[in-house]
Amino acid sequence: MNWYLITNIIGATGVALILVIALAMEGFTFKKISLKHITLISMFGAVSVILTNFIGYSIPIFGNVRLAFGDWIIFLLGSLFGPLCGVVSAISIDSLGSVIPNSYGYHVGYMFGKTLLGLFGSFVFITKSQNRIVLKVILYYSLAYIIQSLFLNQIWMMSWAGPAAWVDTIAKIIKLPIALPIYISFTYGSLKVIQPLLDRWPSESVWCFRTTKWASRKNVNM
Repeated sequence: MNWYLITNIIGATGVALILVIALAMEGFTFKKISLKHITLISMFGAVSVILTNFIGYSIPIFGNVRLAFGDWIIFLLGSLFGPLCGVVSAISIDSLGSVIPNSYGYHVGYMFGKTLLGLFGSFVFITKSQNRIVLKVILYYSLAYIIQSLFLNQIWMMSWAGPAAWVDTIAKIIKLPIALPIYISFTYGSLKVIQPLLDRWPSESVWCFRTTKWASRKNVNM
């Protein structure tokens, strides 16, 4: 059984499914992605690749475990601009990062994990409720991260490490209370800083303006 091929097929199927879900949430249209969105995705994507591939993967923690310092940016983009931008940014960032050589080779499953971050980021503002934004960021980021880090990544790692891949789960569980607060703090802090800078954007172009609280702040600032 070619486990590498099978898991790549599973990962590619997962990416396609998440993209369809994101499109459905946006009404099956790409019209909401403008040149501004593409510019910001490109800029933030480059920063994400630098933080993750050049910095995060170069600093081992607890043996072979490393922090993906830039992945929180994908969640942030999903929160700001919606599921489609979040998922597209995840695909773009993973594709760009894969150009950088590493000791493990390429696996599309990691792209699937990143698309989950982009999709779950959009869940923070999926309703018009203005309450508990901080708790929503904590909840959805934690869920996406745990699914990605503790389960999916171990399955992809089995392609070259076999069952021994699950040994890393222990170190990742130890890392969890350290990594999550860092990622969540960066995400929410950036959300608070960047949101006012989007005041002159049309409301329909900014996903986080769906809520009454954040939309009203936009109108006041205008």
